[in-house]
Amino acid sequence: MKMKTVLLAIVLVAGVAAAISCRKHDIRYAIVEVPGMTDAKSVRIATNAALHEVVGRFDGIENDTEIDLSRNLILYHESQRLMSSAYRQRIRAKVAEVGYNAHVLGARLNPPRLVDVLNDNEEYIQVQMWPNRFTAVISVPNMKSQTDANIVIDAIAFARLGRDDPRIEVDAKSRKIVATYESLNLSQRNIEHAIAYAGFDANRIPARLGQVDSVPNRWTPIKL
Repeated sequence: MKMKTVLLAIVLVAGVAAAISCRKHDIRYAIVEVPGMTDAKSVRIATNAALHEVVGRFDGIENDTEIDLSRNLILYHESQRLMSSAYRQRIRAKVAEVGYNAHVLGARLNPPRLVDVLNDNEEYIQVQMWPNRFTAVISVPNMKSQTDANIVIDAIAFARLGRDDPRIEVDAKSRKIVATYESLNLSQRNIEHAIAYAGFDANRIPARLGQVDSVPNRWTPIKL
């Protein structure tokens, strides 16, 4: 019995060690050359884009965004902290850093519609997937394009984090961003595309992916 216990302990330790080793191999480093980072504002925009992609989508804070460019509006969905005037002020301040004027018109509890899901009896029932969703209506008068919208949303992600993250290192002199990311979540191409959506060439990815105003994949248009 004692021998079995010892063997079991060895197996468990080996399993944990293997899991940790495997986890380490999930961590990758992306070096992204961004020639357009020529001043403090452009560095901030490119950094925000990398932050949003590497950290902002996996920071444990559920969030979502809807855009209406025709009315220069953003519906930003998050937690109850949207009811905090200090947090709304931080959003405005971070958006202002990248050159846009954001006005929070209001914030309230706004759960999405019920969705039909199959239960264990293979019967459809209606379920509320995000009962504690709050929505801030944000007006950004000088948000005119898809690229503008991406820059603003990346700034909101920066406000959500409340800080820069050590997983994103910027060398403004050599115009490079070094991002540490988990390969299970995304790839280097995701980071490059995020920076391109914000209007900068990123390695071999052209700004806006070579289109006049490429539609991004991180937000959805408001459906009236």
